[in-house]
Amino acid sequence: MPESSGMRRFLIVAATLVLTACVTHRSQPDGAGAAASPDFDVEVTRDQGYVPVDWPAPLAGDIYRPIGAGIRPGIVLIHGGGWTRRSRADMDELAHKLARHGYVVFNVSYRFAPQYRFPAQVRDVQQAVRWLRRHADTFDLNIDQVAAYGYSSGAHLAAMVGLLSPGDGLFEPGTRLQALVLGGAPMDLRDYASGSLVPDFLGTDDAGDPLYVQASPVTLISDDDPPSFLYHGGLDYLVRPRYAKAAFEAMRQADINAELYIHHLREHVTMFAFGGGAEDAAIRFLDRHLTTTEPDQTDTSDRASAATSR
Repeated sequence: MPESSGMRRFLIVAATLVLTACVTHRSQPDGAGAAASPDFDVEVTRDQGYVPVDWPAPLAGDIYRPIGAGIRPGIVLIHGGGWTRRSRADMDELAHKLARHGYVVFNVSYRFAPQYRFPAQVRDVQQAVRWLRRHADTFDLNIDQVAAYGYSSGAHLAAMVGLLSPGDGLFEPGTRLQALVLGGAPMDLRDYASGSLVPDFLGTDDAGDPLYVQASPVTLISDDDPPSFLYHGGLDYLVRPRYAKAAFEAMRQADINAELYIHHLREHVTMFAFGGGAEDAAIRFLDRHLTTTEPDQTDTSDRASAATSR
């Protein structure tokens, strides 16, 4: 029995070392360990319409509110699916996880290509951000602490909204974000003209069309962007990890507080399905950059837009 117990301990330690070696986490703060683990009960309000009545299509989302947490930061959560399919139900488990940790989560649907092409989906997410801020009192939200969190094409939309700055053509007042979490994000669409998803999304397979630049979040990176956490599967052949690495380096060059988490044994789908370690690291990142943010650090256009829209 002692030998068996010792072997078990050895195997546990060995497995832990192997799994740790499978992950590269760049710019992780010194001493960053496990996040505090609040475990709030969660109240879910389904099918909250968030677009004006004259919007091209009706859209809704689900609100996950931590009960008894007081005024809390918010997260707009955006599902993947190549801009053409899937649903917000894919993010339900993650939404619960974030809300249990103390975040007000708005898990949203958006219009699909090819019926609705870029920038329709960006406009939808911008509306979701503004709707959440307008209803801050209802859901105990701090309007000065709102992040976007997406995976795959959802991460692309989160990045588009979060990296737009005043003066950019698609920028909308009241939609500035205080943090981004981007999983498996296609940050540069210019290499994807030969497939079908991106041409369906943009309406052209001409990689020289200006739309390919306009719709590539990496081209929007500037020194006023919010802290950003990027995570990716090292075996992702759908969205190559080099795009996450290039975006991370561009963010560092622009003096943005950015982190990059690569799991070397995950591909695109398994990174989403079994990304618990990345999700935990993302929550620690959000804890550092949202819950410590002072309200007066936020662009006043967000506060003014929310106030005038109530």
